[in-house]
Amino acid sequence: MTRIPLEDIECVVADTLQLKFTAYTLSKFSEYSISFYITDMSHHPSGVFLPLSDNHSRHMSVLKNQLEMTLPTKKKLWKQIIYQKIENQANVLKLCGKSNWKEVDNLKQKVKSGDSDNIEAVAASAYFKFLFGKDFKRASECGINSALNYGYAILRGTIAKYLMAYGYEPSLGLFHKSSLNSFNLADDLIEPYRPLIDLFVAKSTGFDDDLTTLKKAQLVNLLNCDVIIDKKLFACARAIEWTVSSLTSFIQQNRSELLLPSLIDLEQHKYE
Repeated sequence: MTRIPLEDIECVVADTLQLKFTAYTLSKFSEYSISFYITDMSHHPSGVFLPLSDNHSRHMSVLKNQLEMTLPTKKKLWKQIIYQKIENQANVLKLCGKSNWKEVDNLKQKVKSGDSDNIEAVAASAYFKFLFGKDFKRASECGINSALNYGYAILRGTIAKYLMAYGYEPSLGLFHKSSLNSFNLADDLIEPYRPLIDLFVAKSTGFDDDLTTLKKAQLVNLLNCDVIIDKKLFACARAIEWTVSSLTSFIQQNRSELLLPSLIDLEQHKYE
């Protein structure tokens, strides 16, 4: 039997409908800020248990600042997010040996406040074709899209967890504003992190088939992959916390830029 300290666990994914968890177990998950994912009949994440941690003692203050955020501030933040997303997409192409990575990288300079010209979509259209082939479509049902969606879901839940831990209301987004989406803000902050999933899927083999348990575990483990944030190496999960923390500093006008990740080649973080 393998024993793992709860403080070393970022998230747990129940990849079967046959498991039973007690209220005590979920309580311990909450105590140690562990997010818990359940999957549907197709073994894709369909729900997440997010700990309502009391680590953040100024929930009302954070929520007030979030509600009072001006449109120019939101547009400024969105520009930074999309700029970094496109830069990371270009880095993915470069790390995968794609010679046309500069075509995507050059687009980041065209991003205006609020991305009014929707350069994000222009970059994405070119990026995915360069990365997975000219016939690839994000909306199609295939093994690659299944893997991407699975990885994105894990990132989204992790971001939502830290947003709640820092006192944010995840449904109040910067750019995403759907009244049916409880995680609009998470869907904003996830954008520059998505290319980490893309990089792993592009550099791995076997994603043209159904997702195996091993492949899903590898996608979850990307939370432990290194990225650069604030000029330092951090595991992806820790970098997400830095991004959320810097959002508070940005809103309170203590800093002028959001801390966002820069991608490097895939490497597991080494803990001392």
